[in-house]
Amino acid sequence: MPITEILAILGLGAGAAMGMGALCAPEWAAGVVRLKADPKKGGGYSEFRATYGGLLLMLHAVALVIVLITPPAGSALVVLPIALAWLGAAFGRCVALLFDRQRLGNARIIPIWMATEVALSLAIAAPVLQFLP
Repeated sequence: MPITEILAILGLGAGAAMGMGALCAPEWAAGVVRLKADPKKGGGYSEFRATYGGLLLMLHAVALVIVLITPPAGSALVVLPIALAWLGAAFGRCVALLFDRQRLGNARIIPIWMATEVALSLAIAAPVLQFLP
């Protein structure tokens, strides 16, 4: 198995694990993203379980299965949107650092999350990146 596929498998596995964690423990997900459910409106925990849980879990798990059962060229098209989504998350944090600095408070964690998102993006994109000159 090429190292590029191993990197993608590790990145997709990490994304699926985060999704599983949020699905099983929405309190954990709420703490990670530093948001909390609004008791006046209700349904907040279903959002953590759905968006941070089920969506991340299934998106990454299905791509992981596809990477495992297809040749590298076939899996490249599957992983590209997911890799770019993680890169988009890092970009969103850059925008927040530029425009929301006063609202961010103690933002020391933001560069760490950005580095994590870029690393996940590169790992998941490895099957695509191997075809670049």
